[in-house]
Amino acid sequence: MKITADALRKIHRIHRQLTDVRDRLARGPKQVRAADANVTRLKESHLQTQSTLKQARVMCDQKQLQLKSAEDRIADMKRKRNECSTNKEYQALIEQIAADEMATSVLSDEILETMEKIDEHQRVVDQAETQVTKAAEDVKKLQDRVDGQREQLEVDVARLTSELAIAEKELPSAFRVDYDRMVKARGEEAMTAVEGGMCGGCYQMITPQMLNDLHLARPVFCKSCGRLLYLAEDHND
Repeated sequence: MKITADALRKIHRIHRQLTDVRDRLARGPKQVRAADANVTRLKESHLQTQSTLKQARVMCDQKQLQLKSAEDRIADMKRKRNECSTNKEYQALIEQIAADEMATSVLSDEILETMEKIDEHQRVVDQAETQVTKAAEDVKKLQDRVDGQREQLEVDVARLTSELAIAEKELPSAFRVDYDRMVKARGEEAMTAVEGGMCGGCYQMITPQMLNDLHLARPVFCKSCGRLLYLAEDHND
Protein backbone atom coordinates (compact mmCIF):
# COMPACT_ATOMS: atom_id res chain seq x y z
CA MET A 1 0.00 0.00 0.00
CA LYS A 2 1.64 3.21 -1.18
CA ILE A 3 0.72 6.76 -0.13
CA THR A 4 2.79 9.41 -1.85
CA ALA A 5 4.10 12.45 0.00
CA ASP A 6 2.65 14.68 -2.73
CA ALA A 7 -0.84 13.29 -2.10
CA LEU A 8 -0.58 13.76 1.67
CA ARG A 9 0.89 17.25 1.30
CA LYS A 10 -1.98 18.25 -0.95
CA ILE A 11 -4.60 16.74 1.34
CA HIS A 12 -3.06 18.37 4.42
CA ARG A 13 -2.89 21.75 2.68
CA ILE A 14 -6.58 21.55 1.81
CA HIS A 15 -7.44 20.52 5.38
CA ARG A 16 -5.57 23.54 6.74
CA GLN A 17 -7.30 25.86 4.28
CA LEU A 18 -10.68 24.39 5.16
CA THR A 19 -10.02 24.82 8.86
CA ASP A 20 -9.01 28.44 8.32
CA VAL A 21 -12.08 29.27 6.21
CA ARG A 22 -14.45 27.49 8.59
CA ASP A 23 -12.89 29.30 11.54
CA ARG A 24 -13.38 32.62 9.77
CA LEU A 25 -16.96 31.65 8.93
CA ALA A 26 -17.65 30.84 12.60
CA ARG A 27 -15.69 33.81 13.93
CA GLY A 28 -17.97 36.41 12.34
CA PRO A 29 -21.17 35.45 14.20
CA LYS A 30 -19.17 35.10 17.45
CA GLN A 31 -17.86 38.63 17.02
CA VAL A 32 -21.38 39.90 16.35
CA ARG A 33 -22.69 38.14 19.48
CA ALA A 34 -19.89 39.63 21.55
CA ALA A 35 -20.61 43.09 20.14
CA ASP A 36 -24.34 42.63 20.84
CA ALA A 37 -23.52 41.63 24.42
CA ASN A 38 -21.46 44.78 24.78
CA VAL A 39 -24.39 46.89 23.56
CA THR A 40 -26.66 45.17 26.08
CA ARG A 41 -24.15 45.89 28.86
CA LEU A 42 -23.90 49.53 27.83
CA LYS A 43 -27.69 49.85 27.68
CA GLU A 44 -27.99 48.43 31.19
CA SER A 45 -25.34 50.88 32.38
CA HIS A 46 -27.23 53.70 30.64
CA LEU A 47 -30.46 52.72 32.40
CA GLN A 48 -28.61 52.73 35.72
CA THR A 49 -27.24 56.23 35.09
CA GLN A 50 -30.73 57.42 34.14
CA SER A 51 -32.11 55.93 37.36
CA THR A 52 -29.41 57.67 39.40
CA LEU A 53 -30.18 60.97 37.67
CA LYS A 54 -33.91 60.54 38.31
CA GLN A 55 -33.30 59.81 42.00
CA ALA A 56 -31.13 62.92 42.31
CA ARG A 57 -33.83 65.07 40.69
CA VAL A 58 -36.52 63.64 42.98
CA MET A 59 -34.33 64.34 46.00
CA CYS A 60 -33.70 67.88 44.78
CA ASP A 61 -37.43 68.48 44.25
CA GLN A 62 -38.17 67.18 47.75
CA LYS A 63 -35.56 69.46 49.30
CA GLN A 64 -36.89 72.45 47.37
CA LEU A 65 -40.38 71.68 48.67
CA GLN A 66 -38.96 71.45 52.19
CA LEU A 67 -37.19 74.78 51.69
CA LYS A 68 -40.36 76.45 50.38
CA SER A 69 -42.32 75.10 53.33
CA ALA A 70 -39.66 76.28 55.77
CA GLU A 71 -39.53 79.73 54.19
CA ASP A 72 -43.34 80.00 54.38
CA ARG A 73 -43.20 78.95 58.02
CA ILE A 74 -40.55 81.56 58.77
CA ALA A 75 -42.57 84.26 57.01
CA ASP A 76 -45.60 83.24 59.06
CA MET A 77 -43.61 83.39 62.31
CA LYS A 78 -42.28 86.84 61.39
CA ARG A 79 -45.82 88.00 60.87
CA LYS A 80 -46.84 86.57 64.24
CA ARG A 81 -43.78 88.14 65.86
CA ASN A 82 -45.08 91.56 64.96
CA GLU A 83 -48.40 90.69 66.56
CA CYS A 84 -47.02 89.34 69.85
CA SER A 85 -48.72 90.59 73.00
CA THR A 86 -46.01 89.46 75.41
CA ASN A 87 -42.23 89.68 75.49
CA LYS A 88 -41.94 85.96 76.24
CA GLU A 89 -43.92 85.06 73.18
CA TYR A 90 -41.88 87.50 71.10
CA GLN A 91 -38.57 86.05 72.33
CA ALA A 92 -39.71 82.50 71.63
CA LEU A 93 -40.56 83.41 68.05
CA ILE A 94 -37.22 85.18 67.60
CA GLU A 95 -35.35 82.07 68.70
CA GLN A 96 -37.46 79.76 66.53
CA ILE A 97 -37.03 82.01 63.49
CA ALA A 98 -33.25 82.03 64.00
CA ALA A 99 -33.16 78.25 64.29
CA ASP A 100 -35.34 77.76 61.22
CA GLU A 101 -33.28 80.24 59.19
CA MET A 102 -30.15 78.31 60.12
CA ALA A 103 -31.85 75.11 59.00
CA THR A 104 -32.97 76.65 55.72
CA SER A 105 -29.42 77.88 55.09
CA VAL A 106 -28.13 74.33 55.47
CA LEU A 107 -30.95 73.04 53.27
CA SER A 108 -30.13 75.63 50.60
CA ASP A 109 -26.52 74.44 50.57
CA GLU A 110 -27.70 70.85 50.21
CA ILE A 111 -29.91 71.84 47.29
CA LEU A 112 -27.00 73.55 45.53
CA GLU A 113 -24.84 70.47 46.11
CA THR A 114 -27.60 68.23 44.76
CA MET A 115 -27.96 70.44 41.67
CA GLU A 116 -24.23 70.09 41.02
CA LYS A 117 -24.58 66.33 41.31
CA ILE A 118 -27.53 66.43 38.91
CA ASP A 119 -25.35 68.23 36.34
CA GLU A 120 -22.65 65.60 36.85
CA HIS A 121 -25.18 62.75 36.54
CA GLN A 122 -26.56 64.34 33.36
CA ARG A 123 -23.08 64.38 31.83
CA VAL A 124 -22.69 60.71 32.70
CA VAL A 125 -26.10 59.92 31.17
CA ASP A 126 -25.21 61.79 27.99
CA GLN A 127 -21.87 60.00 27.77
CA ALA A 128 -23.52 56.62 28.31
CA GLU A 129 -26.11 57.38 25.64
CA THR A 130 -23.34 58.31 23.20
CA GLN A 131 -21.55 55.04 23.96
CA VAL A 132 -24.72 53.04 23.35
CA THR A 133 -25.35 54.80 20.04
CA LYS A 134 -21.78 54.28 18.84
CA ALA A 135 -21.72 50.63 19.96
CA ALA A 136 -25.00 49.96 18.16
CA GLU A 137 -23.62 51.57 15.00
CA ASP A 138 -20.47 49.45 15.29
CA VAL A 139 -22.59 46.29 15.60
CA LYS A 140 -24.49 47.23 12.45
CA LYS A 141 -21.24 47.79 10.54
CA LEU A 142 -19.82 44.51 11.86
CA GLN A 143 -22.97 42.60 10.94
CA ASP A 144 -22.91 44.06 7.43
CA ARG A 145 -19.25 43.08 7.04
CA VAL A 146 -19.87 39.55 8.32
CA ASP A 147 -22.88 39.17 6.03
CA GLY A 148 -20.80 40.42 3.11
CA GLN A 149 -18.01 37.91 3.80
CA ARG A 150 -20.26 34.94 4.55
CA GLU A 151 -21.28 34.22 0.95
CA GLN A 152 -17.67 34.13 -0.30
CA LEU A 153 -16.53 32.03 2.66
CA GLU A 154 -19.33 29.53 2.03
CA VAL A 155 -18.27 29.35 -1.62
CA ASP A 156 -14.69 28.72 -0.47
CA VAL A 157 -15.82 25.94 1.88
CA ALA A 158 -17.75 24.25 -0.93
CA ARG A 159 -14.80 24.57 -3.33
CA LEU A 160 -12.25 23.24 -0.84
CA THR A 161 -14.55 20.42 0.22
CA SER A 162 -14.81 19.37 -3.42
CA GLU A 163 -11.04 19.64 -3.88
CA LEU A 164 -10.49 17.53 -0.76
CA ALA A 165 -12.84 14.82 -1.96
CA ILE A 166 -10.94 14.63 -5.25
CA ALA A 167 -7.55 14.58 -3.49
CA GLU A 168 -8.67 11.87 -1.08
CA LYS A 169 -9.45 9.58 -4.02
CA GLU A 170 -5.68 9.20 -4.43
CA LEU A 171 -5.51 7.40 -1.09
CA PRO A 172 -5.58 3.58 -1.19
CA SER A 173 -9.05 2.27 -0.42
CA ALA A 174 -7.60 -0.03 2.25
CA PHE A 175 -6.30 3.04 4.09
CA ARG A 176 -9.46 5.16 3.94
CA VAL A 177 -11.04 3.73 7.09
CA ASP A 178 -8.02 4.67 9.23
CA TYR A 179 -7.68 8.02 7.47
CA ASP A 180 -11.35 8.92 7.90
CA ARG A 181 -11.23 7.96 11.57
CA MET A 182 -8.17 10.13 12.22
CA VAL A 183 -9.50 13.14 10.34
CA LYS A 184 -12.85 12.91 12.08
CA ALA A 185 -11.13 12.89 15.47
CA ARG A 186 -8.32 15.37 14.84
CA GLY A 187 -9.03 17.32 11.68
CA GLU A 188 -5.94 18.93 10.19
CA GLU A 189 -3.96 17.79 13.25
CA ALA A 190 -4.26 14.20 12.03
CA MET A 191 -1.17 14.61 9.86
CA THR A 192 2.05 16.58 9.69
CA ALA A 193 5.26 16.91 7.72
CA VAL A 194 8.63 15.51 8.74
CA GLU A 195 11.22 18.27 8.87
CA GLY A 196 14.79 17.92 10.05
CA GLY A 197 14.17 14.31 10.91
CA MET A 198 11.44 15.32 13.38
CA CYS A 199 7.67 15.06 13.55
CA GLY A 200 6.28 18.48 12.75
CA GLY A 201 3.55 18.03 15.34
CA CYS A 202 5.37 16.96 18.51
CA TYR A 203 9.02 17.52 17.40
CA GLN A 204 10.10 13.99 18.30
CA MET A 205 12.87 12.44 16.18
CA ILE A 206 11.73 9.67 13.87
CA THR A 207 13.70 6.47 13.41
CA PRO A 208 15.76 5.63 10.31
CA GLN A 209 13.29 2.84 9.54
CA MET A 210 10.37 5.30 9.64
CA LEU A 211 12.25 7.63 7.32
CA ASN A 212 12.98 4.75 4.96
CA ASP A 213 9.28 3.76 4.94
CA LEU A 214 8.36 7.35 4.08
CA HIS A 215 10.72 7.27 1.10
CA LEU A 216 9.02 4.05 0.03
CA ALA A 217 5.60 5.80 0.22
CA ARG A 218 4.39 3.59 3.04
CA PRO A 219 1.96 4.94 5.69
CA VAL A 220 3.95 6.02 8.76
CA PHE A 221 2.56 7.27 12.05
CA CYS A 222 4.48 9.21 14.70
CA LYS A 223 5.14 6.91 17.65
CA SER A 224 4.75 9.84 20.03
CA CYS A 225 1.68 11.80 18.89
CA GLY A 226 0.10 9.36 16.41
CA ARG A 227 0.00 11.78 13.48
CA LEU A 228 0.22 10.49 9.93
CA LEU A 229 3.61 11.58 8.63
CA TYR A 230 4.76 12.69 5.20
CA LEU A 231 7.99 14.11 3.84
CA ALA A 232 8.19 17.89 3.56
CA GLU A 233 8.37 19.21 0.01
CA ASP A 234 11.98 20.38 0.42
CA HIS A 235 13.12 17.13 2.11
CA ASN A 236 16.45 16.04 0.68
CA ASP A 237 17.47 13.14 2.95
